[in-house]
Amino acid sequence: MAAGSRGSVAYHSGNIFTASNHGDRVEAFIVSASGEFTAVGTNDDILDIARREKLPTFDLRSRFVMPGIHDAHVHILVAGLSRLSNLKPGFDATMSNITERLKSPSCACEHAHAYGDWIVGDLYRIEDFDREALDHEFPETPVLLRGGAGHAMFLNTAALERSGYSLTEPDAPHSKYFRRPDGTLTGELTELAMTKAALALPKPEMAHIKRSILHAMKLLHSVGVTSFQEAASNTLILRALGELDAASELKMDVQTHIVYKPEQLAEESLETLHETLDRAGSFRSQHVQTNFVKFMLDGVPLHPYYTHAGLTESGEIDESKIQIEDLAEAVSKLDARGMTCKIHCTGFGSTRRALDVYEAVRKTNSHGPRHEIAHCSGVHDDDYPRFQQLNVTAEMSPSMFFVHPLTAMSNGLMDWNWGKMIRNGAHLTVGSDWAFQDPSILPACALIMDSIAAALPAPESAANTAAETICRMLTAAGAMATGRENKAGTIEVGKKANFIMIDRDLSKGEFEGAQVLGTWFEGERVFESSEQES
Repeated sequence: MAAGSRGSVAYHSGNIFTASNHGDRVEAFIVSASGEFTAVGTNDDILDIARREKLPTFDLRSRFVMPGIHDAHVHILVAGLSRLSNLKPGFDATMSNITERLKSPSCACEHAHAYGDWIVGDLYRIEDFDREALDHEFPETPVLLRGGAGHAMFLNTAALERSGYSLTEPDAPHSKYFRRPDGTLTGELTELAMTKAALALPKPEMAHIKRSILHAMKLLHSVGVTSFQEAASNTLILRALGELDAASELKMDVQTHIVYKPEQLAEESLETLHETLDRAGSFRSQHVQTNFVKFMLDGVPLHPYYTHAGLTESGEIDESKIQIEDLAEAVSKLDARGMTCKIHCTGFGSTRRALDVYEAVRKTNSHGPRHEIAHCSGVHDDDYPRFQQLNVTAEMSPSMFFVHPLTAMSNGLMDWNWGKMIRNGAHLTVGSDWAFQDPSILPACALIMDSIAAALPAPESAANTAAETICRMLTAAGAMATGRENKAGTIEVGKKANFIMIDRDLSKGEFEGAQVLGTWFEGERVFESSEQES
């Protein structure tokens, strides 16, 4: 057992779940001044070292401690801007009240000017949207409202014109324009129809981008996250993360999935995105890993869009909903570079296409990186075994939809089947897909306990085994999916001291109402709850 060094701290009297494959439960550990675990064991062992080395001690007071959470799917800049700059007309916004909400002081944000003279807001959807209602109050000011779980926008006439749309914009592949009876645009757009608006929207200044990322990072700390995958990275995000890391302000491990296609996802042109992909290594820094790529292959199985790619009655992939034609070529090229690909798939057809592409790549490069399929809410029974066979991570997200009224209303189109994934040996990670909602993953974990327990071999206590499985999905599995298993993900000697303290024992399934009391990143406490002493 290694002794602590000068500046080390001994943490003791804890209920510590290490998340290691050995299932170790320990009482104490020592964190070095450089932010690594240098000793892990019993109170007697650790306190003996502390006495010999004259180390300061921290009493965990029997609290539950585990490695920091890895969120496999985050939109860090969108989430930060949503809270600092975007107006909130409300989840239940209607045409009768939306303009009043946008004008009200309660809807204002301190940094609403971040988009120049544009007004930007967040909502889910507005039934029977028509730009006329916004035009009356904002005749010259562009208004853009994001909705449809990130797959739709609602624009007034000024925003349409500023973005370069014609009011009689012609239909195009993978682009849905909602229209008035006379054929002109209502202003509601979905999927690739959003491209012109996404590229025209003014970009915030770098100082505000960094401010927004830091704000979002602190919110992630408050729900126990110490590592995440940024699921739609662009050049501005990479620059901001690099500058924050250089200034020692980035208290988080970040894996950035640089967008390959489509442009609207990244809000950046393909030309500059692909230039950034070609020099991804130059953006790498101490806490930012840039060897990750994102493809959005289809849309969403949400009313009224239904832009997911399913299977036809004859079992063929619905090619009309596949948004990327050069997927196989691109994945092969990036796989050869050692870059981990994450492919957005929400339908049976898109998931099958992604797995087919990964299978072809593995035949030519059997030792390439572990790739991912994002969401996994639509997987055909024949395709579940392929995740393990092809060494593909099933990234399950968004966590808020695992059990949700919208999920129940999808007629089976949204199905995160934990049981089938586990029985087929898939490597599972969990993502919040955080952009506009609550970033915490823990509430969803309480809702998937039963389905996971039913899929596991029956031990003496299936509930505890399911809970421990979930805890490992949130920690060690994320580190393995991103190639950091030798540095993070478990509480073991030599690994980063990224850990969290919770007010109840998650390894026993006590996810309901769980509160994070403290979050440590590389031994530094980056979040402290006001309830920690209760």
